[in-house]
Amino acid sequence: MTRTTTFRARLLRAGTEPQTVTVRSASDSPPRTLRRPAGGGGTLMFDVYALLDADGWPGSATYTYVESLSRAPSVSDE
Repeated sequence: MTRTTTFRARLLRAGTEPQTVTVRSASDSPPRTLRRPAGGGGTLMFDVYALLDADGWPGSATYTYVESLSRAPSVSDE
């Protein structure tokens, strides 16, 4: 049975201070990737992070920045 887990995700990105956020996961294992909102004018921006270290699971996990993605809002987003 899968349970919802709340954990602390440490986000690493070159050139910025590490950031720690609280994340909910509907899994018994840490998510392989996280998408975090990144703001951005008339588009929807997401920063994508990949799992780097899960030694602290289920309390915490560390992720590293991979890329930023964007898309124009659809009619249903407005």
